[in-house]
Amino acid sequence: MRPNVLLLCTDQQRADSLGCYGQNAAFTPHLDALAARGLRFDNHLTPNQICCPSRGTMITGLYPRRHGMTTNGRTLEEGLHFLPALLAGAGYDTHAVGKLHLQPILAPEDRGYPESVAFWTSDRHAGWTGPYFGYDTVDFVIGESLLVTEGGHYAAWLKAEHPQAVPLFQPAAALEGPLDDLSEAWVSAVPDALHYNTWIADRAIAFLERARPPFMMFVSTPDPHHPFSPPRPWADLHGPGPLPRHEPGELERMPDYISRHLATDWIGNAAAAVEQGGMTLTSDMSDASLGRAIGLTRGMESQVDHAFGRVLATLARLGLAEDTVVIFTSDHGEFLGHHGLLHKGPPPWRDLTRVSFIMAGPGIPAGTTTKAPSSHLDITPTLLELAGIALPSRLDGMSLKPLFEGRSLDRKARFLEFHPRIDQRLYNHSIVTDGWRLTLYPEGEADWGELFDLEADPDEHRNLFHDPARRLRRDSLAEALTASFPAAPEAGTRLVAKW
Repeated sequence: MRPNVLLLCTDQQRADSLGCYGQNAAFTPHLDALAARGLRFDNHLTPNQICCPSRGTMITGLYPRRHGMTTNGRTLEEGLHFLPALLAGAGYDTHAVGKLHLQPILAPEDRGYPESVAFWTSDRHAGWTGPYFGYDTVDFVIGESLLVTEGGHYAAWLKAEHPQAVPLFQPAAALEGPLDDLSEAWVSAVPDALHYNTWIADRAIAFLERARPPFMMFVSTPDPHHPFSPPRPWADLHGPGPLPRHEPGELERMPDYISRHLATDWIGNAAAAVEQGGMTLTSDMSDASLGRAIGLTRGMESQVDHAFGRVLATLARLGLAEDTVVIFTSDHGEFLGHHGLLHKGPPPWRDLTRVSFIMAGPGIPAGTTTKAPSSHLDITPTLLELAGIALPSRLDGMSLKPLFEGRSLDRKARFLEFHPRIDQRLYNHSIVTDGWRLTLYPEGEADWGELFDLEADPDEHRNLFHDPARRLRRDSLAEALTASFPAAPEAGTRLVAKW
């Protein structure tokens, strides 16, 4: 019997944000319960710390250089095998709810991309519900907090049913904030009942109640991606902080672009062109403001946990839980003050590339953890094997099924890659082994590079790239990286839009 598949995804959520991952300040009871009845992965990486590249990897099992969406604002290569399409071809009822971000949100109207704002301001969207990359039907939320009212099924519903709520997403309507030195932190005036996270759960539940097993549903929230703007009561659930630790002088040991080339990214059609991720120094923010942003992020995470908990409760109520493989993960992480930074950006610190990954369901051992070197590359081959579907010949990932049977993964190293949108010098590629992470900048300045001892320094505070005592280790890893994952700065489809 083929299992159902429920894939729950967040946007820009740190791996250490859940109670089951050791976050004492978290209130995530539903995802913690999912981990208790499943397998928690403690060493799971995405090969790219930006939304679209990571999400493209999740449904193709390919590195971004091979699926083409190397940055936001690009599209996937034509002719690829997509996970939902392969499942649909095998008889699965496929549906997606929320933010998919598989096409540029700011693409021009003539592209006709359903996941662009322009599609929804034209006449094309009338009655459209799919298909989309193999999903038979979709319920879209487009963008993050400030774009969700401009396009997608949620925006159309809000404008038609509750137009008075549309301006409440803007910071000008905030019940508290924005903060003077952190303009992305405020308490949203949107009622919880009308918030997109509530709507996402409502639409996911509606699909479960009509689904024809076997089914596959992807449920994806835009949160806790910045801006940090949850509604009440979630905004008031957590106090400020605590502030993360960063070592004095650690940024001085990193490539100096981190200090020289920072700009704040902002969500909006007229936003200035800045490098991907909007990596921002926290030195211009007060501890109180940063602590408040962290508390608001915890509130966003708690609201998402509540929404996903409603979906999981419906799965159980309908008697589907025992026949459904459930995955929870995020596309990538967030600095959230670590290393003295906010948001995300070019350096592939584990804050950005390591994400939560939980699997539960038939055949998956309950209440267990693993440090196996897993990756978002493995989602597609794992789910296809569990569904009894032949794997495409072109895959970079591997099935995680051996872990369910007490065996290990045959993987010696994982590879990461960041493609810049503006400054080509920031292109970097990395090798990650059990004990080390090496990052090279082949287009960058001569002294740029990163080397971290993951056993002695698991949070990556001390860059050893220029340490003479680590020269042999650095050169050995560089040789392995160049041989197995050579630099590909020109990879990717054509840039269509900013994101």
